[in-house]
Amino acid sequence: MPLIAAAFFAVPAAAAATGPLVLGTRDGLAVVLFPEPRPHVLQVLPAVVVVLRPGAPVPAELMAGGERLGRDTWRLPAPHAVEAAARWAAHPDVLAADPDALRPHRGADFDDPHYGGQWYLEKLKMDPLFAVSLGSPDVRVAVIDSSTEITHPDLAPAVDAPFDAVDDDADPSPIPGEFCPRGVLDLCDTHGTGVSGIIAARANNGVGIVGLCPQCTLIPIRLISDGNTPLSADVRAFEHAIEQDAAVINNSWGFTEATPVPRSLAAVIRRAAIEPRGGLGAVVVFAAGNDDRDLLDDEVTGLEDVLCVSAADSYGRPTAYTNRGPSVDVCAPSATVTLAPNGGVQETFGGTSAAAPVVSGLAAWVLSVAPELSAAEVRALLVETAAQSPLITPDADGHHPVYGYGIVSPTALLARLAPPAPDAGLPDAGPDEADAQAGTLDASPGATDGTGGSPEPAPVPLSEDAAGSSGADAANAPGATGGGGGCVAVTPGRVSPAGAVALLLGALWGFARRRRARLHSRSRG
Repeated sequence: MPLIAAAFFAVPAAAAATGPLVLGTRDGLAVVLFPEPRPHVLQVLPAVVVVLRPGAPVPAELMAGGERLGRDTWRLPAPHAVEAAARWAAHPDVLAADPDALRPHRGADFDDPHYGGQWYLEKLKMDPLFAVSLGSPDVRVAVIDSSTEITHPDLAPAVDAPFDAVDDDADPSPIPGEFCPRGVLDLCDTHGTGVSGIIAARANNGVGIVGLCPQCTLIPIRLISDGNTPLSADVRAFEHAIEQDAAVINNSWGFTEATPVPRSLAAVIRRAAIEPRGGLGAVVVFAAGNDDRDLLDDEVTGLEDVLCVSAADSYGRPTAYTNRGPSVDVCAPSATVTLAPNGGVQETFGGTSAAAPVVSGLAAWVLSVAPELSAAEVRALLVETAAQSPLITPDADGHHPVYGYGIVSPTALLARLAPPAPDAGLPDAGPDEADAQAGTLDASPGATDGTGGSPEPAPVPLSEDAAGSSGADAANAPGATGGGGGCVAVTPGRVSPAGAVALLLGALWGFARRRRARLHSRSRG
């Protein structure tokens, strides 16, 4: 029988104060967050385990319908096991009572060999989200980047409708010699493969790593080459994402200079944010960049339809190289451990290039469990549930130039997306204000291009690993080595109708509040 992964993580104060929280269902059983003695998530069976005080008489209810497990221990069927356990725990003759639940044993883990080295998944506390869903193939994530090895065994099952916007064909694979030192004909372009792996690497296939949305569909689009590319290629890349009904579009690239976003590019990004998914739109994510400068309001990162992502180091500290400013919406760990060409894994990826796909993966996970949400609602949800680092002081609007409105918090996302079921009799929980986690940052500015090509500054990947350099902070990443274990089998959970309505209202309110704050902070320059 498959076991659900236990997870220990910071939970909202409301949850800790009010008791267990039903997150959803799996295989017809409730998935419940228990805040005590340490927060953990379990799949609850319809029964309760009761331990009587030594010498106490056996209650008639146990005698009539229970199964004796030992001298003073009983198992009693109970459709509402959480409530039944609380009732039995208050019985004067009962020493202890718990809901019967599936509990993982040592070794119940993903079997992907480098999963144990993905320290950023632990920092993010992704286990409770994976327990509810590993994503949905219906959620299509476009990665506009440099080349992606579409035959990589950890990506190939995810790939659909690959496209090369530079050469205008259907093969975005790495080109021997590109981004290599002169005279070297290896596969040196690791950037697009690395970004794609963070989002969509398959789980439980005995290969590589685990992506943040490992059952989502990947649309790899090559835009970045080792020469300049024309503006028409930028537009063509987004057009392909729109045509392929992308739900999320990740962009870990930027221009070599601070430049106003071309109007045609802004127009196609606007269309991408509202046209796919029958008008619900795609979540458009851009990395903030690693140039140690202030982002200007007229750059692509300042568009209202763009979610701009910065990076923090492995200890959650502000980084010296992440771009900053009012355009930054949220911060995320820089995922240093990811995939590489030739079917490999790299452990020194970094920069905001590696933080943006963390947010894109979370956005894809959100749409896997709540596909009715619009792109604007998902952006608002990611901002509203972010938690500011205790290391800094945001402004009066809750914004910080490096952290934006906070570091993304999967724990708070889960609490907002999976409130108690209407018949569970359990209270809701608010967002997690304390779960401020972050990852490492590649302390290197973006690679530069040659001359010629587009009259606009050339788009480039936002970390130098595509040209063969290493992430400067990778040595600080705890556990950045391979690991392995057993297998976790989970399927997507369901959000209750009442929960969806509550989420929609909360997201709309939050989006309006954050938009006002964002415009206000920009007006102050």
